[in-house]
Amino acid sequence: MLERRIDVVFKQTPLKDALQVIAQQAGFEWSYNAKILDANRKASLIANDWTVRETLYELLGEGYEFKTNGNYLILKKRKKPAEELSGYIKDPVTGQRLANATVYDRQTLRATTTDSNGYYELKVKKSTEIVVARLDYRDTIFPVTRQTPRFQKIDLQVNTTVVPRQRTLEENIEIVATRAERFFQASLEKWNALNVQDSLHRRYQISFLPIVGTNHTLSAKVVNDWSFNILAGTSLGNRRLEVAGIGNFTKEEIKGVQVGGIFNELRGDLRGVQVAGIYNHSGDTLSGLQVGGIVNRARHSAGAASQIGGIANYSRSGTVLLQVGGINNQLDGNLQGLQVAGLFNRISDTLSGVQVAGMVNRTRQVSGAALQVAGLSNHTQNGTQLLQVAGIANAADSVDGIQVACIVNRARKVRGLQLGLFNSAKELQGLQIGLINRSGRRVLPFFNW
Repeated sequence: MLERRIDVVFKQTPLKDALQVIAQQAGFEWSYNAKILDANRKASLIANDWTVRETLYELLGEGYEFKTNGNYLILKKRKKPAEELSGYIKDPVTGQRLANATVYDRQTLRATTTDSNGYYELKVKKSTEIVVARLDYRDTIFPVTRQTPRFQKIDLQVNTTVVPRQRTLEENIEIVATRAERFFQASLEKWNALNVQDSLHRRYQISFLPIVGTNHTLSAKVVNDWSFNILAGTSLGNRRLEVAGIGNFTKEEIKGVQVGGIFNELRGDLRGVQVAGIYNHSGDTLSGLQVGGIVNRARHSAGAASQIGGIANYSRSGTVLLQVGGINNQLDGNLQGLQVAGLFNRISDTLSGVQVAGMVNRTRQVSGAALQVAGLSNHTQNGTQLLQVAGIANAADSVDGIQVACIVNRARKVRGLQLGLFNSAKELQGLQIGLINRSGRRVLPFFNW
């Protein structure tokens, strides 16, 4: 009812008559105590395509509040000064009221977004600064004091410094999805991410759930030094320590320590330590330590990257110093250190260190001095200064070192020693010791060189 649009012109019209005209145009009935109004006060106003709310604020001022009940609009005297700022955001050129603009308090980081009519309500401190931001428009900042009117209509200027470009498919999907969900809390964070381009900084954050805390709906735009999340929290980044009873959501970078009772979900870089009861994820570069009760995942590893998981560790690329997994380690990159697993280790690129597995070790190639120890088997294509020790079998394309297995050693080219029950090499420059030894077309028992 308050958002219905009307066109009225009042020139020294008695206030009672003006209110009646508004009700007739907007199609509702009034309900109020006549004693709270000076009915004979003359009013002058020109309102062209204004909402009922705007018109009433201009006529009556801020000393009144409105409520709807059926087809009645109830008018009451406000008992105490309003503790919130409200109003409309619009484009001054087109006159369009702007939905999904972000309005936030610079000090407390309380934030809200405008509804489909461009209307907003925001609780504010007595003295603060308010920022209004929207995609493709310039940020507008204005101070709020005790004397500042509580109803503010704000014009946003188009950001002409930005070269217009065609939206990407992802941006179009984001906008459509957000409009469909704007009545849900999740939409606030999506629009804040689009509207508020700059990152913010706070020394600390305390939250109960994501966006329910001291950084409010702007949590995902804030880098914190210290973050304490009772159940879960979200942030742009953290510089020292973040702790959550259940889990943490971080968009860009962790520098320091992140501890989650169940999980840590990081989309950016980890330059510190992640500890979680179940699951850690680094969406970009891991150059620190992940300790997970079950699983650790990293998109890329660099520097002294290390993973210790109760069950498994995964790194999609880069270089890892240490991987220790209760069952499985998988590295789509290079290992320059130690990889230990209860069952399986796999390296898709180069091993420059040690692999120890309860069952199987696999690597594409070996560089420098390396050691593979497995309860069942070891596999590599090329290895220099390589020592393979297996309970059943060792396999390699080229070995410059030693293969020791209880049953079978196999390689295309061997420069060194094969020690096992059965030893096989197409080219041998060294010694084979076993029950049956084959090199090329030659097969000998016990010894072959």
